[in-house]
Amino acid sequence: MDRQHLVTPRLHLYPITITDADRLAVLHADARVMNLLKHGVLSRDQSDALVADYAAEWPALGFGSWTACERGSGRLVGLGGLRIHDDGVALRLAFTPEAQGKGYGPELGQAALAFAFDVAGLDRVVAITRSDNLSGQRALEKSGMRLEREVQQENGRTVLLYAAFNPKKKHVPAAH
Repeated sequence: MDRQHLVTPRLHLYPITITDADRLAVLHADARVMNLLKHGVLSRDQSDALVADYAAEWPALGFGSWTACERGSGRLVGLGGLRIHDDGVALRLAFTPEAQGKGYGPELGQAALAFAFDVAGLDRVVAITRSDNLSGQRALEKSGMRLEREVQQENGRTVLLYAAFNPKKKHVPAAH
């Protein structure tokens, strides 16, 4: 069995590979999906470079990002996963407009956190969302993450840092 292919009640989560470049280019070019992510909308070349990075992370790190496909239809509804970030390993989620608001975010988030803690053996996973992204905040909370702190970015924007800790490991809260 492929330990990296995850199955949730409504989703198949497949590790991103180079073969996903065409369909992820469409997702990466959609402002309705990408405007809430740090890098925003991507050109085809930028998308292809990001897909190559996603594909390289699995063998290098033992974790990475997945495409999220509906179990019934096989339709791509988004992507998400675990990526290296300034604050540690971060959970990232992005869904097509048609899939938003259907609970796929928490479903993918819970599966990614279980993988992070049970398979990858990580101690902590963070997530960052804009303070005005209320649906993203709800998805993170339903995934099992808790607000840790607000962060002021250089551009003046306030973002929220969420965190989840491996329940099998002792956690000592950081002082702020």
